[in-house]
Amino acid sequence: MHTQGTALSAGQGASTHDPSQVDRIAYTVAEVAPLLGKHINTIYLWVQRGSLPAERIGGTIYIPKWALARLISPDADHVLAAAANSTSLRMQPS
Repeated sequence: MHTQGTALSAGQGASTHDPSQVDRIAYTVAEVAPLLGKHINTIYLWVQRGSLPAERIGGTIYIPKWALARLISPDADHVLAAAANSTSLRMQPS
């Protein structure tokens, strides 16, 4: 048995994990909306229509990083406009 205190020296036992430095694989709807300059309800609508890929885990909807990157690409303006203006972006059978 130790008779002295069990305090660790400086730096030992301290977490070096910085959550802000984690390479994210997905973002919540609330995080995506301001990144795209859109209202949160617009993002929910895009997810509901299938215009924006998403996964629900528990009660939270996550947008994959690759889907967000696709929207931020230089040629994405027409995709955003179409998603905002159309009733459905799904292909109709021919």
